[in-house]
Amino acid sequence: MKIAYYATTILETGGGLEKYLIESAKNMSSLFKNVDADVITMDNHFTDRIVKMLEFFYLREISKKQIRKENLEDIKKKLGAASYYKMDTLDNLREKLNSYDIIYSKNEILEAFILKFLIGYDKLPPVIFGCHTPLCYPLATSLQSKLHNFLYGSFVYKYLASGVKIFHVTNTFDELYVQKLFPDKKISKIYNPLHVDELAKLSKQYRYLSNWNKSKVNILWVGRLTEQKGIPELLWIITELNTRGYKDKIIFNIVGDGDAKLRKEILKFKDKWNNVNYFSYIQYKYLPSFYRNNDLFISTSRWESFGLVLIEAQAFGVPIISFDIYGPRDIVQNNKTGFLVEDRSDYVKKIIKIIDKQSVFQKTYIIRSIQGRFEEKVIYKELKALFEQALYM
Repeated sequence: MKIAYYATTILETGGGLEKYLIESAKNMSSLFKNVDADVITMDNHFTDRIVKMLEFFYLREISKKQIRKENLEDIKKKLGAASYYKMDTLDNLREKLNSYDIIYSKNEILEAFILKFLIGYDKLPPVIFGCHTPLCYPLATSLQSKLHNFLYGSFVYKYLASGVKIFHVTNTFDELYVQKLFPDKKISKIYNPLHVDELAKLSKQYRYLSNWNKSKVNILWVGRLTEQKGIPELLWIITELNTRGYKDKIIFNIVGDGDAKLRKEILKFKDKWNNVNYFSYIQYKYLPSFYRNNDLFISTSRWESFGLVLIEAQAFGVPIISFDIYGPRDIVQNNKTGFLVEDRSDYVKKIIKIIDKQSVFQKTYIIRSIQGRFEEKVIYKELKALFEQALYM
């Protein structure tokens, strides 16, 4: 069985979806003797044109650094036996995709439009949509996120995705939501896998050189600087804790890049508070080193399809605090592996409980819990069964 993992834009953008495609192609190829998997995208020039369109949509400039974050040679190494192909034309894309038995595609409107109109589902092998981009943003505030909800919940997306055989979702909310949109389609919920051995290896092989102050509670935040990730909530939490007298007990380590305006706000906080470190974008191979050297991971996201960084942090026994939203709700065991909170005030209270050691989480329990539910070999067997099912639909 030959599987094509398809996304229109290049893997060098270095996001969670790109990471998922690389890991999945690598592991499907290595774990099963009768499976070959590769990643297919359009080329750099095509990606640049898409970025120009996104700049118009988001009304802001997107620098090339944001779409060239990961090194191509590093990507090829991560892929192992799998390959990475960039197509320069849609005709070449059609020809390449047709050399596979199954296509696993990103679920966004761009991919749906290309597969529907520019190539044609009827001219392709069975297509599975991996719902790594939420179809619904529950706490949409910007014009763009509201437009997203309108488009993905409308007849437009239903029509564009009409040729998809199976929708793969990673949380319970999406499972129910997608089923309502596509009542006649098969919806399969399979969590993202946890790559325990690789994370442990990377944490030792690539150590980020930073003067970690172990006498204080190190709090880690990782994510793209976007509306989704709740930057205003993060900055409010920092201010609240520091003004309550906890400034000398904690250090905030912020990792991520994105919107220039949000980056400026974080840099202002870094200058204002001496317990705030900002690392900008960090290559994925260095992230395990961050997990290992921090005591608490906080997620301020307003919505998440899954939250891969959450299970990665918990693989090192790090407790999580997140808003009680779908995605994290499927990952965090409240009061056992972390806290799910309702609002910002509750968020601060829970952090204080950890700082003051009123709540102590067992590192070994967190690790065993996360390994038990997201063990990679089990999940890849479920994905293989899903692909085999799609072959006969």
